[in-house]
Amino acid sequence: MLKLLAAFRKEFLILVRDIPGLLIVFLMPLMLIMIVTLAQEKALKNQSEPVALLLSIPPGSTLGAQIRNDIRNSGFFTIGRDSLSPGEVVFALARGQSVAGIILYPCDTSITLVMDPTLHEAFQNSIRNSALFLLKGAEATVAMKKLLAMYSPVAIPADPDAFFLSLPPIRQTFAIKDRSFIIPTPVQNNIPGFILFAMFFIVIPISGSLISEKNEGSFLRLKTLPVPVITVLGSKVILYILVCLMQFLLMFLAGLFLFHALFDFPPLKMGSDPAALVISTLTAALAAVGFGILVGTGSKSHGQAALFGSVMVLILGIISGCFFPIHIMPEVIQSVSRFSPIRWGIDNYLELFIRDGRLPDILLRSLWLLLFFIFALLGGMIFFIRRK
Repeated sequence: MLKLLAAFRKEFLILVRDIPGLLIVFLMPLMLIMIVTLAQEKALKNQSEPVALLLSIPPGSTLGAQIRNDIRNSGFFTIGRDSLSPGEVVFALARGQSVAGIILYPCDTSITLVMDPTLHEAFQNSIRNSALFLLKGAEATVAMKKLLAMYSPVAIPADPDAFFLSLPPIRQTFAIKDRSFIIPTPVQNNIPGFILFAMFFIVIPISGSLISEKNEGSFLRLKTLPVPVITVLGSKVILYILVCLMQFLLMFLAGLFLFHALFDFPPLKMGSDPAALVISTLTAALAAVGFGILVGTGSKSHGQAALFGSVMVLILGIISGCFFPIHIMPEVIQSVSRFSPIRWGIDNYLELFIRDGRLPDILLRSLWLLLFFIFALLGGMIFFIRRK
């Protein structure tokens, strides 16, 4: 025990003297999560703001009146400028004065949707699909009103608009458990990814500690003492597990207070199963520490360890959903990410933070994280012994 405490003290002193490493471990993930969350919120806000449409509709058009009414009630579009000529709509869009316009030709012979060619393809598709859906709905409404006016005035209400208003309303909800009090927000979705991203970035201080011991001769002096390899590695495991827990606490406090105080985001909800949260955090920390030891023992220099470790964490973070949701990625990347320990940890937290899951829901992925730690630690010990 005394040997373990002495080794732990040595590791602690190495860590606290590594100021750049501490900044990378604690401040970089915090800055990243703030930037990414604010960027996502801004993008979603821009997408949710109504798009102003330019309209060229001939006077007295029944279909045109329905199109105007549907635009006002859509929530996605507003009327920017109305009663323009077709040429004025095209000219305004060509000069970037708006993003889209609708041209209805006389006698309702045809409808043309005109768009600014400089728009991003994804935004173009969003506007196009929404506008086409609105236009087809307007045409269907006009056709239905004509049919209602033509047939059986006794069986069908005289006021077609009253008939449409009697249809059941459409509402949106989330597929969460009945007992759950959690509402999905950018904070709820982003905090899990950056907890894992921060944890796995301890690969830099861990590998730096191992390589410094080799280059500076401190490990050679340790070999003159009756200290087994498991004691040396065990002290690193204990210290960096504590570092991972501090990272988790930092992210938790940021989600609970910082985002709410600075940007008025809803505070983070941690779920309703503390035991599941503890197991998810400990197994994720173990996996991160094991990865750091494996990279540190397998590298021959600081540059090699820092480059390989940081690039691997970045790649695993991207394909595992730290920066972008998994469901928007290609199927091949989604399949590859199933073998990433970072994704296992993120999915555990999402299960708790979004779906309000319980202990049985995270046990399998937690077991995979624990097995990853065991294999990484064994691999690190093999490198450790072979390279003396």
